[in-house]
Amino acid sequence: MGHSKAPRALLLLIVLFNSIAHACKNDVGLKVVVRVNNVRQSLRCSQVASKRKYCRMTDLSTGKLVKQRCQDQCLAKCAIKPTLAPSAAVTLGPVPSGPYITSATNSKVISLPNPPVPIIIQGNARTNCPHLQSGLKSWHDASTWPSGAIPSAGADVTLPARSKIVVRQSVLEKLGVITVPASTDLILGENSAGITMLVKGVDVKGKLVAGSETCRIETPTSITLWGARPVDVVQNVPSPTTKGIVVTGKLSLHGKRYYATWSRLAKTIEAGKTVLLLQQPVNWERGQEVVLTSSIMYDSRAFHQNEVVTVYQVASAADTPAGVGAVVHLMQPTKYKHVANNYYQVEAGLLSRTIVIQGAADDSEPTDQDLLNLKVTTYPNWHFLYNLPRPNTNAMKTGFGGHVMVLGTGTAQVEGIELYRMGQTNVLGRYPMHFHLLNECPTCYFRESSVHRSYYRCISVHGTNKATVSENVAYDVTGYCYYLEDGVEEENTISYNLAAHIHTLGPELPSGSSQGLSDYDASKVAGSELTLPADVAASGFYITNVHNCIFGNAASGGWSGFAFPVLEKPIGLHNDVILRPGSASVLTFDGNTAHSTGFWWEHAGALYVGGSLYFKEDGSLRYNPGRGNFDRDLRSPCAEYKSCVGAYCWCAEEDVLPLNFTNTKTFLTAGVGLNSWTGQMNVKGFEAYDQRLAIEALSDGFWIDNMYVACRTGEDLGLPIPGTAAKLEGSGFYWYDTGQSHIITNAVFQNCGYRSDDLDQYETSPTRGCGTELDGAKGCSDSSTTFGFLTHSDQFVPEIMQATKALTFTDCGRRFKYTMGSKDTVSGRCQNWLDMDGTASGLGEPVLIGSGLLSAKDWWRVDDDVTFDEQGPVSFIKKNNGPSRGLAHVHFEWNPALHDKTGNDYCGNGNNAPCPAEGYIRHAGYKFSPMHSGTSQGLAITANPDTVGPVGGFGWILKLNGGAPRDLTISQIEVAPQDTLLLSIAYPVGTVFSISADAESWCWDNWDGSSSCHEYLHSVASIDLVRTGAGNVYHVDASGVLTFRVFMLARTWTGNPDWLGVPTWNMIARDEVNYAIPRFERNGIRLPNFGYGSFRIQASQCGGGGGVFCTKSVVDYDPDVCAAGYTQTAYDTCCKGSLCTFADGSTTNRRVLRRQI
Repeated sequence: MGHSKAPRALLLLIVLFNSIAHACKNDVGLKVVVRVNNVRQSLRCSQVASKRKYCRMTDLSTGKLVKQRCQDQCLAKCAIKPTLAPSAAVTLGPVPSGPYITSATNSKVISLPNPPVPIIIQGNARTNCPHLQSGLKSWHDASTWPSGAIPSAGADVTLPARSKIVVRQSVLEKLGVITVPASTDLILGENSAGITMLVKGVDVKGKLVAGSETCRIETPTSITLWGARPVDVVQNVPSPTTKGIVVTGKLSLHGKRYYATWSRLAKTIEAGKTVLLLQQPVNWERGQEVVLTSSIMYDSRAFHQNEVVTVYQVASAADTPAGVGAVVHLMQPTKYKHVANNYYQVEAGLLSRTIVIQGAADDSEPTDQDLLNLKVTTYPNWHFLYNLPRPNTNAMKTGFGGHVMVLGTGTAQVEGIELYRMGQTNVLGRYPMHFHLLNECPTCYFRESSVHRSYYRCISVHGTNKATVSENVAYDVTGYCYYLEDGVEEENTISYNLAAHIHTLGPELPSGSSQGLSDYDASKVAGSELTLPADVAASGFYITNVHNCIFGNAASGGWSGFAFPVLEKPIGLHNDVILRPGSASVLTFDGNTAHSTGFWWEHAGALYVGGSLYFKEDGSLRYNPGRGNFDRDLRSPCAEYKSCVGAYCWCAEEDVLPLNFTNTKTFLTAGVGLNSWTGQMNVKGFEAYDQRLAIEALSDGFWIDNMYVACRTGEDLGLPIPGTAAKLEGSGFYWYDTGQSHIITNAVFQNCGYRSDDLDQYETSPTRGCGTELDGAKGCSDSSTTFGFLTHSDQFVPEIMQATKALTFTDCGRRFKYTMGSKDTVSGRCQNWLDMDGTASGLGEPVLIGSGLLSAKDWWRVDDDVTFDEQGPVSFIKKNNGPSRGLAHVHFEWNPALHDKTGNDYCGNGNNAPCPAEGYIRHAGYKFSPMHSGTSQGLAITANPDTVGPVGGFGWILKLNGGAPRDLTISQIEVAPQDTLLLSIAYPVGTVFSISADAESWCWDNWDGSSSCHEYLHSVASIDLVRTGAGNVYHVDASGVLTFRVFMLARTWTGNPDWLGVPTWNMIARDEVNYAIPRFERNGIRLPNFGYGSFRIQASQCGGGGGVFCTKSVVDYDPDVCAAGYTQTAYDTCCKGSLCTFADGSTTNRRVLRRQI
C-alpha cells in the first residue's frame, strides 16, 4: 500500500469524526442536576454538531448556553458528579429471551470465581455508626472552634485537639488545608441533600471517618480537592497535602455496599438497546453510572467501544428470567454492541458510589489534550495496514487530580467510595489511592470502590504487605492501574477487580513485530517527563512481584492486560533490599481474564510475562518492554529468591517453584493471549479466543494443561477504518526453536489455521479453520496454522523439547506449518515432537514426529510405515513399531574454528548465510546405504553440528567430509536411558583411542572422598557387548570402525568411585536430592534436559602430525546389520518373512504385531 498524503488525510478525517461523535453523543438531551460553584443548577446537554470540538449545555434556569469540550462529555466543568433529575422517565424495553450465559456456563474448561456474597445486605439494621455516637461536636457550630467562628473561605483549618468533629451538611466555604490532629476525629455524617466539601488538602494525623463496616453511608458525600498543577511539579514534587488527603493516622471510609460491583454480561446487548442482562445479581440504583467494556480488539482514546450508561432501574426478582443474575434497564440506548457468547463475555462495572473524592473540574483536566489523540506514522504495525494510527502518548500528560496517600503509621479501611478526576500525571507518589510504606498492614483495604478519569494509576501498593485490594472498578486510567510499586510488596490480596480503558504514557508507544524493542529511560526533562519508564507499556495490572494472591480480576485495554516485568532487584525506596523480585514464586494467580489488549506489539500478551525494569550505571531507571538481555531478564522462580539480587540468581533444582497460573482466559487480543519469555510455568486451565496467537512461550519448563483455544469464534474483531484483520493469523501455538521444554496436555483447538482445498487432510468442513485470505475481517491468512514450527534458523536448533497428549482438533484448517515453508535449514531438518498418544498426528497411537523436508526424508523415514504430511511438512513415525523407539539430541564438536563461525557469516539466524554440509549422519544398515538402496547420504551435519533423530535402532554412522576427527566431543546429550544410541565412525586401521566420559566441568575428583569425574572407556570384542555393556566400553572392528554408546551421563560425577554405569531415570544424583538425569516432567510425560557431561574421543597414530582430521584413509563403512536370510525393513528391524528381529535382539511375529497395533 502506498504512503500518499491523501489516504492519511482521509484517515485523520475519519478518526476525527469518530472521536468527536464518541465524546459527545451520549450526552445529548440528558437532563442533569449539578453544583457549579456550590450552587445547584439544572442543565441539559443540547444538540451536538458532530464535527465541532465542543458540546453545548443549556442552563435551564437562565436559558444560557454553556460551551464545554467534547472530551469532558459536557460535564467536566461541574464541581461534583451529576445525578439524574427525578423527573427523568424511560420506557422499559423488553427483556431478551434466552439462552443466557451464567457463572456456571461462562467458560469451556475453566472456572471463574465470583466474589463472596456480602454479609451485610442493605436494609439490615445498622450498628456502630460513627456519626450517631454521643459526644460529637458539629463543624457548623461556632462553639466548636477555639476562635468562636466557623472557618472562613480560603483558610487553612486545624481541628481542635481531643475532639470528634462531625460534618452533617455541606461546607460551603472553599478551604485550604485541613489538619486533623492525632487526638481528633473528623467524621462525615449523612444528609439526604448531600454533603460536599471543597478543600486544598487534608492532613489526617488522627482519623477521617465516614461510616463503618456495619454502618455504610447511604447519602451523597463528596470531598473535592482543588489546586492547579505547578509547572515544575515532576521535578519538584510539592507537599502531599497539595490537592491530597494524607493519612498518618486512620482513614475509615465506608460508602453504601453495592454488590456486585461488576459483572460479566449474561447475553449480548446490541447497539441501540436499553436492557442489560448480567450474570451476577446487583443492587444498583437509578441514576448510577455503569461502564460497559469494549468487545473489540482496538482500544485507545481515539477509537474504542467502551461506553458509560446510566441505570434507570434494576428489575425485581419476579421480572428476572431464570439463569440471569440481574436485568438492568438503562436510561439511554447503547451505542455499541457488547458481546456475551459461549466463549467469553465482556463486563459491566458500576462507577457511582455514595462517597466521592474527586479533583476539581476547573483545575484537574490535562491542558495538553489532543482531540484526536493519535498520530499517523510510516512505521508499520505488522498486524494490520501500514500507517494505522497509534495513540499520541506525548499528549494528556498534564492531568492534575487529587490523591490519597496513607503512609508511615497510617492505616486505611476504605470501601464503597468513588475516586474521580484523581491522580497527578508523572508525579511520583500522587495516585488516586496509595498505600505507602505501611510494611505489614493486614487490616488495610481498598475495596468495593471505583476509580475513573484517573490521570495517574488507580491504587499503588508500595512497600506494603498483606493488604487487600478487592472488588474495585477502574475505567479511563493513565498509566498502570493496579500497581505493585517497588517489587517488594508481598502477600497482598488483589481480587475481583476490573480495569478498563488503560492509557500508556510517552514518549512513544512500543510497537512493531520484532521481538526486541527499544529501551526507555526515566526522565524529568520538562516536556518529556516519564517518571516510571515502564508506563510506555501501561496495563491494567502491574505485577512486579508474584508472591501475592491475585484472583478473579479482569482487564480490558492497555498495552497488555496483566504485566509481569522482571526486576533483578527492587526499585525506588527499596533498591537496597536483598531480594530478586523476578525470581519470586506465585502465591495465587487464579481466575483472571484479559481482553481488548495487546494491539500495538505483535508479541504483547494479554498476560505478558516479560519486559525488564532495571538500573543503568548512573542509577537511573530503564525499561525494556521486549525480549531483552537473557541473564538480566531471566525469570527464575525460586524458593530462595529473598537471598539473591542481581541479573541472574542460581537456583538449586529442588528450590525451583514454577509460576502457577490457573483458570485463565484471554480474548480479542491482537498479539498473544499469554506470552512468557522466560521462567518455568504451569498453566493449568487456559482459554484463548479471537487472537493472533493463543500462547507464545520461550520458557524452559512450560506445561499447559486443560486448554481450550478457539482461534476464531465468528465475532467481529472490530478494527478502526482502514484497519484490516488480514494479518491477524488466527494461530494456536508455535514450538520455539531452541532451549525449551514444552508439554501440552488435554487441549482443544477450534477453528484455527488457514482453510484451502490443499489443506483438507484432517477435516473437510466448509467452515473449518480461521477462514481464507478472502475473510480479511475474520483475521486469517495463509500463514495461519494450528501448530507452527520456528524453522528460520541454522544457528538455533530444537533439542528434545516438546511433547503432547490428549489433543482435540475441532473444525480446524491447517494443522502444521513451518515458518519458513520448505526452506532447507538446520532447524527445519531437526524438527521433532513426541506425540504421546497419536492425537496430534491423528494416528491414534504413540508417534515420533520429525521433519518432512526433502533433505531429511531418509533420516526420518525409518520404515515404510512412516506417514508423510505435506502441511508442515512433517513425518509420523509409529513408536510401537519397535521395542525402544525414541528421539535423541547430540552436539558434535571437532573443529572449534569452524563452529565459532556459526551465527555470523556461517549458519546464521535467518539471515540466509551459507550453511553447507560438513558431513552426514545416517542410520546403520543397507536400507539406509547410498550404495545399496539409493538413499541419500543422510542428515547433513553443518558448522552448527546439532543433530536430532530417531534412536533405538542399529545405530548412527557419522561421516565428516574431512575424514576421521582427531578430537571429537559429544555433548548436550538428550536421550532416554531405555533408548539406545550407538554411534559408529570409521577411523584408519591402527588408530589408538583415548575415550573418556567426563562429568560436568565443575566436578572434581574425590570431592567428597570417593567421587570420580572421569571414566575412560575400554575396548570390547563386539558391538553386541557395547550395546549390552555398562556404557564404559567401545569396539573397533578389523577395518578401524569405532562404535560406542552415547547416553546421558549422571550430572556432577561419573563414579563413586567406581563407574556408575548407564544412569536410569530413577538414579539419584550425588547431592542425594535431585535425579542424576535432568528432566522436565509433567502429567506422565518426561522430556530429557541435557546436562553438561560429555564424551571425548581423542585419536592418535592415525596419520600426520596434527590437524583436525586423521590423514590416513578410512573404509566407507556400510554394515549389513541383519543376519543371513533377513532383510532390513526399518532402522531397528530385520525380517525374514513374518519373523522379525529388532536391534535390541528381541523378536516378534510381524502378523501378530500388526494385529496388536
